[in-house]
Amino acid sequence: MKSDEASANPTDLTSMRARWISEIAHAMFSDLADAAAGVERWPEFTPINSPEVGLIMVHGRMGGLGGRFPLGECTVTRCMVQDDQGYTGLAYVLGDSLAHAEIAAKLDALLQHPERQSSLWDRIIVPLMILRTAREAQTKQENQSSRVQFFTMETMRS
Repeated sequence: MKSDEASANPTDLTSMRARWISEIAHAMFSDLADAAAGVERWPEFTPINSPEVGLIMVHGRMGGLGGRFPLGECTVTRCMVQDDQGYTGLAYVLGDSLAHAEIAAKLDALLQHPERQSSLWDRIIVPLMILRTAREAQTKQENQSSRVQFFTMETMRS
């Protein structure tokens, strides 16, 4: 994601919610906890589904194009809460962090409040996007430095 893309607020609520759920779920727990600590007023939350750990089956595709095949199982934590104004927050995060799923669900519900959405987007989601983009770039650079080029007769001809 480009840095100018991170600062642009999507206008469609569905696409906006999909982006913030994705950023919250992909965020490292320490970054998410730091961002959540900056929220001034938290409403009262009622758990609909308390955080719970389960497994999902992950599928892959050979070369990204072939038929699906079961790759293996992955641990996932989910949580669903409702705030005192009736907004429902939902979270699925990889791993077994109950606290991560709970904070993510609460932030999802909080970000649905129209009067708080813009400020929370700028103070929580945009910094999480920037951190994720920086980590991905660093990982890509580290992986690129250890990349092995295999030469075959076919690749040497071109």
